[in-house]
Amino acid sequence: MTTKRQIKSLVQPLLERNPDLVLVGHQTLWLRPVGSVGRLVLIDRTSDPDWCVVRWHLSEFFMPSTWSWEGLGRCSDRIWRSAGFAGGQGWFWSDPTMYADFVTRVEADAIATLRPLDTTRKCLNFARTRPATIGHLHPYWHLITAIALGELDAARAMWAKTDGYYRPDRILDEARRQPMYDRLCLIGEPLMADDRAGLAALLHRWEAENIVGSPLEPYWVAERFPLENG
Repeated sequence: MTTKRQIKSLVQPLLERNPDLVLVGHQTLWLRPVGSVGRLVLIDRTSDPDWCVVRWHLSEFFMPSTWSWEGLGRCSDRIWRSAGFAGGQGWFWSDPTMYADFVTRVEADAIATLRPLDTTRKCLNFARTRPATIGHLHPYWHLITAIALGELDAARAMWAKTDGYYRPDRILDEARRQPMYDRLCLIGEPLMADDRAGLAALLHRWEAENIVGSPLEPYWVAERFPLENG
């Protein structure tokens, strides 16, 4: 099983070379500042104690489906080994060449992609236009993204297609789906009233509920949504 000590040893050279990176918890690297969309690299355990998986993610904290600060978004990709290593594309702790190659590949494949995405608008536009991501995006993701970006006419067109499905008095058969459903029910009234302040307040509230009190909070910088900029 991948251990905290192994991960700390693996990421230390990367942290020394990239001061805008921070290790939160024991297996996730975040680019700072952490805004409404988190940019992260995850070193994940597997059932094989000699093998771990490395991925990058964009995580939108204001989405109704984000249940905690650790919730990973739908825009992500695997980070593989450089070509030519004996272990192939996998990350194996028993391979001493893994450590230097980890720095090389994370900088080239993750940080070079994520660091320029330094605003909410850039992150969301990247996710919704990236071919490898588009098929993983749910209709509610597009709805909330349109709202966050201030594209309210497009958001209203999407809301109309729900055809009254979201009603505050409705109790779902699956209790686990109720919290997200209840959040989405709050969208309709301010959206149809063109109440930008009300919509922004909802998104800010959901974001704060996901981050405040978590280990990520010290690195979080609350920011305005494009919705609030006219």
